[in-house]
Amino acid sequence: MSPNAPAEIVAAPTLSEVEAYALAHNPDLTIARIQVDSARGERRIARSLPNPTFTIAPGSPFQYSVTQPIDVGPSRLYRTRAAGQGIAGVQLDQANVRRQVVFAVRQGYLDLLLAEATRVVAFEQDTIVRRLLLADSLRFLEGDLAQRDLSTTELQFAHADASLARAEAGVRGARISLQVLMGVTHPDTAFRVTGALDYRSIDLPPALASDSSRVEMLAARADIGAAQARVQQSQSLRALATSQLWPVPGVAAVYQPAPFESGSHYAIGASFSLPVLYWFGGERTRATAGVQSALVAQQRTLTAAEGELVAARDNFYAAQTLAARYAGGLLETARKALDMQRFAYEHGNASLLDLLNAINAFGDTRTDYYTAVHDYLMSAYAIDRAIGRDIIP
Repeated sequence: MSPNAPAEIVAAPTLSEVEAYALAHNPDLTIARIQVDSARGERRIARSLPNPTFTIAPGSPFQYSVTQPIDVGPSRLYRTRAAGQGIAGVQLDQANVRRQVVFAVRQGYLDLLLAEATRVVAFEQDTIVRRLLLADSLRFLEGDLAQRDLSTTELQFAHADASLARAEAGVRGARISLQVLMGVTHPDTAFRVTGALDYRSIDLPPALASDSSRVEMLAARADIGAAQARVQQSQSLRALATSQLWPVPGVAAVYQPAPFESGSHYAIGASFSLPVLYWFGGERTRATAGVQSALVAQQRTLTAAEGELVAARDNFYAAQTLAARYAGGLLETARKALDMQRFAYEHGNASLLDLLNAINAFGDTRTDYYTAVHDYLMSAYAIDRAIGRDIIP
């Protein structure tokens, strides 16, 4: 296979396989890796020594000289330090992009499962109403059903058919969206995943309930680490701006065909720059503003992270309560109610409207159940994203 050929996806991948593919092919992560390479290039530039300067002075006699700056002062120290801190910041940015991509892929995966579950509900409702319409049509031909009731069933079937069409479109859209997040070059509308929206009990670590523990847990977040690296880099750049006041010395070697007064054809010279006309005030002001900006950005990142974690925890408990109630009996109660109404209608003890209401209620309850489980699992993954590492089993 050509190196530029798109990687193949396993048939009906699981969530872990979807994540693995996304981590290898997601465009945002690819750009983040390129930015790390660029930062390494910046460090290589900072570490490089200045090239010598060769000069030819025409005259009588000609002079040939070479000058080499001696770049061993504080400017080199702070320049290389800032470049190294820049790499650390970009690497943490890459880790933060990974954090966001993993969450987005998990959300896309659960969105696809929800879309597929909704389509199943719509298909089953469409099948139930279709059979009901067939039975009512026979009853109408036999004179056992009024035209008004048959029209009501036909209208309900039209609604069910439209709901199924919308559900089919939703599934195709969810498939495309997930594959875009994964980095698939040519998304396939027939793409499928392995999994189901089943309720399972999830227990949060007790440390999430403590404010002090939450701060410690947030210390592992990549964006917080990146903000700290930016502060350190800005401080190094401020020191670099100040260090430019120190002259950079240089040595020179001069040769001329005619000897100097000393009798030698060679002479040694020295050079250095002095901040006489410009004291690098602009660079120092800019660097100081950079430090202040980095400190503000760091505080903003910390505040946003704490708020995100608290909101994720509260949303988890709310979603858990609702999903547990659905899984604890609401779904089965709606199913029994539908079976009772269907039996009663077939034996003439319930109206058509009662049966249609039961059909709609059961479909809505199932859809609400799958939505609640989807939101519950997403809230758990949101806690992983807020902390910056996986703690949800």
